[in-house]
Amino acid sequence: MLTDLLVSRGYETHHAPHAAAALLAVESAPVDIALIDLQLPDMDGIELMLRLRERIPSVLCLIITGFGTIERAVEAMQAGAWDFIPKPVTSGMLLEKIGRIESYCQLRREHDVRRKVLYKEFFFSGVIGASPIMRPVYEDILRAAQSSLPVLIEGETGSGKEFIAEAIHLNSNRKSRPYVVMDCTATPHSLIESALFGSTKGAFTGAIDQKGLLQAADGGTLVLDEIGEIALDIQPKLLRCLETKRFRPVGSTKELSSDFRILCCTNRDLAAETKKGKFRADLFYRISAVRITVPPLRERPSDIPLLARHFLQAVSREHEREEMDFTTESLQLLCRQEWPGNIRQLKFTIETAFFQSRGRWITPEHLQLDGQPAARPAEVSEPLAAADLQKDYKTFRESAIVQAERRYVTALLERHHGDVRLAAKQAGLTREALYRVMSRCGVSPGQFREKN
Repeated sequence: MLTDLLVSRGYETHHAPHAAAALLAVESAPVDIALIDLQLPDMDGIELMLRLRERIPSVLCLIITGFGTIERAVEAMQAGAWDFIPKPVTSGMLLEKIGRIESYCQLRREHDVRRKVLYKEFFFSGVIGASPIMRPVYEDILRAAQSSLPVLIEGETGSGKEFIAEAIHLNSNRKSRPYVVMDCTATPHSLIESALFGSTKGAFTGAIDQKGLLQAADGGTLVLDEIGEIALDIQPKLLRCLETKRFRPVGSTKELSSDFRILCCTNRDLAAETKKGKFRADLFYRISAVRITVPPLRERPSDIPLLARHFLQAVSREHEREEMDFTTESLQLLCRQEWPGNIRQLKFTIETAFFQSRGRWITPEHLQLDGQPAARPAEVSEPLAAADLQKDYKTFRESAIVQAERRYVTALLERHHGDVRLAAKQAGLTREALYRVMSRCGVSPGQFREKN
């Protein structure tokens, strides 16, 4: 009946009498929408939904539920279903819900096209992260790149502010012009003025005719890293240069001009510094026309595996070593750290671990955290079976993980009599995450409800 209705409205459909047939069908014919009955002869409907989403992450699922199983339908929604339809299914209700999904699918396809065009046109060098907290940063980079306004990039030490500045330059209309960086913390206070504006011979003891960074950045971008370190007596000269694009080298009476764009980085709260009189308010407002705040690494733990693998691949290529990776335990250990030194500290830790390792894998014993080597993992007391030794390491590890997960999930569901909400709460997981683990282990919560 549903097939006839949908075909008559122009939809292409595939009918499967049970879960196994559905999983087989989508291998050759991926779908946008799946209508799934909760009661199936060979599998729980929620489990089928999760397995379909593993094969087709973009699929949207409508759960069909009978009278008295609304609670299970709500459970399905919490596990990731788009919506549910109670029986008897009316044509009006079904077509309305599918129409809404169809509109959403169209918008999603258009968004995907825009995203592909966006990332083809723009280049984010060194800026790595897929966590939601980084999305506004990417949007700010693109907006900043399309203007010539000064940008103030704020964030903790080692959080990657210099990579944000480089990304802005590489996506701007100045990308083919000079990109000049001055580290204000590495430049002595007495030499910052001459480094910026240049100097003439004899202007001070040891002075020579020297072109300043402002002149070197003509037509391009000048980055002042840790601008908060610039002394108060130099700040008025920098402010005037930003306003007029003209400056005078130390010891010279001749004014020079430079068409530069300025990007500033700081780990200080410059707004608070201005109130204390430690930074000029007029200069602060001039350099902060656009402000970008880079989140610390501890607020984006899901990005740690991405960054760790990026640094490991980079150092492996540099030293011409075979492709390397982290064990599950070492990645979990990295994700549990606070990383006060942020990305810079993570990079140093990964490079140190690389030289500690002699094989393909980075294990916990290779990671030096908080100044101390990580504790060695406890030895496994249970002897391995002969069949286990026939497997390669990767196969054995994956099998062992699934077995351990299955024991844990089984005990968890037995304790809570199949109540996924309570089990997920105790495990510290979302319901959707727990359902994924159950699907991977071949465990269904229904079998534990039947015992009571």
